[in-house]
Amino acid sequence: MIGLIKIEDNMDLNNQIELELYFADHFDTILFPVLAKIYFDKNDISRARKVCDIGLKYNNNDAAGLFLLANIEKVEGNLKKAEKLYENVLLYSPHHLSAALELCEIQTILGRAKSRLLKSWKYVLRLDPNHKTAQDFILKIEGNKKPLSKGKKQTSKGKKIIIESVKNSPIIKKKDTPSKITIEEYSDPLKISPRLATFTLVSVLKNQGLFSQALEVLDELEKKGESKKLIALERDTIEDLIQNLKKE
Repeated sequence: MIGLIKIEDNMDLNNQIELELYFADHFDTILFPVLAKIYFDKNDISRARKVCDIGLKYNNNDAAGLFLLANIEKVEGNLKKAEKLYENVLLYSPHHLSAALELCEIQTILGRAKSRLLKSWKYVLRLDPNHKTAQDFILKIEGNKKPLSKGKKQTSKGKKIIIESVKNSPIIKKKDTPSKITIEEYSDPLKISPRLATFTLVSVLKNQGLFSQALEVLDELEKKGESKKLIALERDTIEDLIQNLKKE
């Protein structure tokens, strides 16, 4: 059981046919991004879009689904639509580094104003203080000023300016406030099979507030030898979300 959606115990989330059969009977499933990504990775853009369109009707604030739809718009050349969708991803999932980076790329291609690009790259730097491209861009635009990073202080005319960390202050105010998740909900046990472990599943579980399950998937991804940097970033994000939840 994930959230309120029952999943067959022997279901393989990497099996396209099994997912198609399940999705056909459960249009409201939170797992629609998993099937959409399979289509997208196979360059079956039409089916990927259809799955996203259907899934987002039932889960309209799902960051994983919005991100995939943004990628679809991007590959089809609908850059303004992609830009808006990446912005929406960041509204509902402020720590989504991939969306922040894609937004910078799209805005560069669209020739957005330097001030707008600077804001977007600073956002990236707040998520990843060591991001070289973000550091270089900010340094180029602001001259010799050091890029502002997490927890750093900068003195200007005798005044101290404290840059708050991502976890201590919301980066972007969300349009809709989702229902609060209790501590019990994110600690519910869920056995994760190694064959089910994907970064898309991590995103789905994280967006549903199933944090301990998302951490289990990351453990499986680590065993499979996936990117250590991405795994560490996801772990930090989830730990921040858990700590913020405990404070509420």
